Amino acid sequence: MPSLSARLARQALRIASRMGLPVETLLRRAVGLRLEDLDDPELRVPYAVLDDLLEEMEALSGDANLGLHIARVDMVDLDDPATFVVLTSATLRDSMERGVRYQRVWGDGERFLMEDTERGVRMRFTPVGAWRPAHRHLVEAALSQFVTGVRAFTGEDVHPLRVRFVHAAPKDVSEHQALFQAPLEFDAPFSDIEFSHEDASRPFVHADSLLHAMFERLAQRALEKLPALSTTADRVREQVRQALSGGDASFQAVARALRVPPRTLQRRLAEEGHSYAGIVDTLRRELSGIYLRRRMSIAEVSFLLGYAEPAAFHRAFKRWWGQSPERFRREQQGSSSS
Repeated sequence: MPSLSARLARQALRIASRMGLPVETLLRRAVGLRLEDLDDPELRVPYAVLDDLLEEMEALSGDANLGLHIARVDMVDLDDPATFVVLTSATLRDSMERGVRYQRVWGDGERFLMEDTERGVRMRFTPVGAWRPAHRHLVEAALSQFVTGVRAFTGEDVHPLRVRFVHAAPKDVSEHQALFQAPLEFDAPFSDIEFSHEDASRPFVHADSLLHAMFERLAQRALEKLPALSTTADRVREQVRQALSGGDASFQAVARALRVPPRTLQRRLAEEGHSYAGIVDTLRRELSGIYLRRRMSIAEVSFLLGYAEPAAFHRAFKRWWGQSPERFRREQQGSSSS
């Protein structure tokens, strides 16, 4: 069963306390755990725990915009290395990449998905499991934390290009408009927030390469301590990673390797908000940046990512990063030597 760090449930309870809500009542109704249980940094709980907690918080508070409000509470978990990896990243784009890479520290499944667009880059957020009322608050909290975090971490009044929500518009969206200061779209196919190329390149005020490397090491160790992958998307992603260089990374081959009928695999991925093509494209993009930062040759990277021709890799790389792999590598080498 997909799970998330108990620290997120603990954080929600702390926010509830600040809102004046009865924490013990919330624990009894929603969580089924003692408050001290949630202090364990390695404890994972089912997603339903957080979903139940948010729905009880809305019921007790009567707050229709609970997601927007809990996102505004300034509360950093000092025991969470993944958060500090994001905080010490060089640019907004770098922070988005790291957030996606280490998101399993926070919770199983690929809830966050970074996508390049013609105008810039966007981050998609998809709650885990069948849609329920709590997911509206999770989506709005995630996207509002994103925009407020970008403004705080860049020191600039950044306005997104567009913000989309899969849920229907509430009766009053004035608070959403004031917060995001961007075009809003409800009943959309995905929930995501999009930034321009210029904003994606903005430096972070807390960027620190030494601290960043240290926190990345800690975040990687946290990932390695987690139990085996549990979601279909995770298993597909790992199988594709193994098969890209020299193996058969086709959908049919991956389905055979996972011993799941192709139609069943396709359906399970769709239920988790993913497609096979999207998983492959995202993984290739992520690995391309990692490999080029290691100063591998472009021909070698093209092979490792499963491209039959380097020209196909060049086209994909320019779509992902908005520049050629040669220029990307030069810029990375220049930043590392400065």
